[in-house]
Amino acid sequence: MRIAVTGASGVFGRGIANQLRSYGHDVVGLARQRPDSWPSQGDFIEADIRDNAGVRRAVEAADVVAHCAWVVNSNPDEQLTRDINIGGTENVLAEMDRAGSRRIVFASSVLAYGARPANTAPLTEDDELTPAPEHFYGFHKSLVEKLLAESGKEWVAVRPGIVVGRAVDNMVLRLMAAPAFPNVNGSADRALQIVHTDDVHRFFVRAVLGSEVGAVNLAASGGPTMRDITAAIGRRMVPMSQRVLNVGLGALYRRELVEASPAELDLLLNFPVMDTSRLVTEWNYRPAWTAQECLDDFALAVRGRVSLGKKVFTVPWRIAMVTDVPAADSLASDGVTPEHAGPEDSIGEFDSPVDPRFPTYVASNLSEALPGPFSPSSVSATVRGLRAGGASIAERLRLRGPARREMEARSVGVFGHRLYAGVTSVFYMADAMPGTNPDSLIEQFFGRSLGATPVFGEERPPVHRGRLRERLTDLIGVGVTGVGLFACSRRESAAYVSDVVRLERLVPADAGTLDDGRLKSLILLGRDLVVHGWVLAAWSAMFCTATASAAERMSGRGPATADGIASGRALDSLRRLTAAAREDQVVREALTHGEDVLDVLARKAPEFHAALLCELALVGHRGPAECELHSSVYADKPEVFAHMIAKSLAASRGSVLGIGHSDTSDRARPPTVQKLAAWQLREREIRRDKVVRSTWLLRSLLRELGRRLVDRQVLTEADDVFYLLVDELEALPPNVTELVARRRQDQKMLADARPPSAFSGHWTPDDDTSATGSGDVLQGVGVCGGQVRGTVRIINEHNIDDLLPGEILVAEVTDVGYTPVFEYAGAVVTNLGGTMSHAAIVAREFGVACVVDARDATRRLANGDLVEVNGATGEVRILKRSE
Repeated sequence: MRIAVTGASGVFGRGIANQLRSYGHDVVGLARQRPDSWPSQGDFIEADIRDNAGVRRAVEAADVVAHCAWVVNSNPDEQLTRDINIGGTENVLAEMDRAGSRRIVFASSVLAYGARPANTAPLTEDDELTPAPEHFYGFHKSLVEKLLAESGKEWVAVRPGIVVGRAVDNMVLRLMAAPAFPNVNGSADRALQIVHTDDVHRFFVRAVLGSEVGAVNLAASGGPTMRDITAAIGRRMVPMSQRVLNVGLGALYRRELVEASPAELDLLLNFPVMDTSRLVTEWNYRPAWTAQECLDDFALAVRGRVSLGKKVFTVPWRIAMVTDVPAADSLASDGVTPEHAGPEDSIGEFDSPVDPRFPTYVASNLSEALPGPFSPSSVSATVRGLRAGGASIAERLRLRGPARREMEARSVGVFGHRLYAGVTSVFYMADAMPGTNPDSLIEQFFGRSLGATPVFGEERPPVHRGRLRERLTDLIGVGVTGVGLFACSRRESAAYVSDVVRLERLVPADAGTLDDGRLKSLILLGRDLVVHGWVLAAWSAMFCTATASAAERMSGRGPATADGIASGRALDSLRRLTAAAREDQVVREALTHGEDVLDVLARKAPEFHAALLCELALVGHRGPAECELHSSVYADKPEVFAHMIAKSLAASRGSVLGIGHSDTSDRARPPTVQKLAAWQLREREIRRDKVVRSTWLLRSLLRELGRRLVDRQVLTEADDVFYLLVDELEALPPNVTELVARRRQDQKMLADARPPSAFSGHWTPDDDTSATGSGDVLQGVGVCGGQVRGTVRIINEHNIDDLLPGEILVAEVTDVGYTPVFEYAGAVVTNLGGTMSHAAIVAREFGVACVVDARDATRRLANGDLVEVNGATGEVRILKRSE
């Protein structure tokens, strides 16, 4: 079915179009400006709703029109507003007649009823719409409904209450982000009806695809007051007389400094109350979010933002949510089209095209987030989050021109379904940071991984620095933002911790009790919290790198360390349980059992079993490849954690490590710069820990949905759900079984197509498996001293339970989920990583010999090889090859 969506750049239009597109419908959007997140292959008409030719192109051959185009008094010129709202609707209806379109669904409003006294009974859909003409926002809504009823089309007018939610970026945000609200004649205590964007999008799509006609009221259960709303979003109520309010707003409105006129504010102060029984009885729809939950979620949209007049600003000391991430294949701001850099047979569905002026990418510490080739669900969570981090940084550093679009869309690249960092875009990011040398920052970020690969291609993108006044304004703004975010990083971390705790409270112990709508809404919330966590982590990474580098330069000491970091909690849990087991013979014997170890512990050592489960409640969200949604963590496989306890009992830390532990004297009296570096390191790890926690919650919700889809014979197995994008779950594609099968096959194919660790412009699979023999040396970066001999064990997220005490752990990269095995590994060697990578930080914290950036170690070494690892020099010497 072909569906036209007018107002497709707004919060309504974007969400509705995404779901309809996912269902497999042919969607064309119409708005004055194409949103950055609109797919490059999707039809979009950039035109005003008053433009007959543009509307004709959009509506042509459309069966249904989702009419969301509207203007809310953006100009005091009432005639202009009428021409857009009423005239635009008349254009749409005329072109629908020409095209033979049969159905139109209109985004109306509760304000179509007009202002009503506080004692008015709840209004039904059959009550007369009687807004006074001067309240022309509601008046226009009622006129459009009349036009629809007289058009002879199948029509639906959806009348939502005040639409809120974390993705709201329209007039509601501009109104609610004001520093304070007036309390006029007790208006602060009058009940209002609100509804979440999830429910609006979901119900609107239902109306587009359904057959019901007429008006329908849409609101969440509960009626918060304006006082409740301001308390939830952290704003104040100010007592004010009606006369003072009208005079002040009238003056500002005439000067075009505010969008709401005194008449419209009067509507808000005398908001009508709707009867929503028809929503349940005739449409069989119940909103997924209660009114209070809507407010809690809307607080995320308002946090860090304040509106002054018509503009919404982000305060320098807060990091706002990024809800609309530009597509990776977005055109550059000057129209240059990015192209795929890899061979055709090695390009995955989600791989990034490359702007030839920003050609250089390198596999770096990002690999800790996703080892790859990763699942599609992780693309729409972790990868989206990393890209959102680039978008946030580009905005706050005030990048301009092609460099800004590159940072927003392609600061993180995906090649062969593996993560890469955009070196060239990072150069321009560093160039915009006061007091930063871009070349130095590139070296700190990427080190040996970049090697001789050039940062730039043959053509450099144009640099837009602006006029002197703009440059000075940008410099001051960036400086204030940097200081503000650095100083308030602890507060930002605490807020995110609270957000994840809220999600945990919303997810019941038995997710099977959730209805489908609520389950999907919680999945979307979980995904967005993962995304926001990665935005926070991106800023932490910047500050952490900057302070760590400054600490090394100014103190002359090694990289900063920090006690009690969140990434070490799983190892702390392991050590506590190991100490308890060491004192109890029954526990030690029970731990020797294999797959049934938990059952044995529950029978023979119930207290220890309870202690194990208690520790896993705190750290069970961690595990190898913990940010890959299609993976298992320790809470999923507690027997693996039990086996680690047994191996820790068998290991002797003194005999395993050999000689030359890292010097910990720096911790005795660290200089101020070292303290700052340690502080930022702790903040980074707190944020990363909660990112993983929210990923774990999202994973559990996705598995519940997968089980339901298997029961309904939509999917073959529950884990098929991880081969769908999160945004596809709300509206499943029509060919879902074939789509999952194809994506599974692509993942298998890409597992063998390995892009090189660094490339510029184009890449071919890295098939170099240079043979190594006894006496050969692999050179990496030594990050923690110690000289250890042992046999090699190649480890990934699937076989971590195979590592035996004293063996040399060799991996592509490690994440925090690997931390417990550092307790009994002889040493750690990774292909990728730098001095601030996970392996390096944990190794220094717990005194484990470690070498990172030992390229291709997982392919040049083999299980059973006898090697000597020197954590000081970075050498891995092969003493004897395995038979």
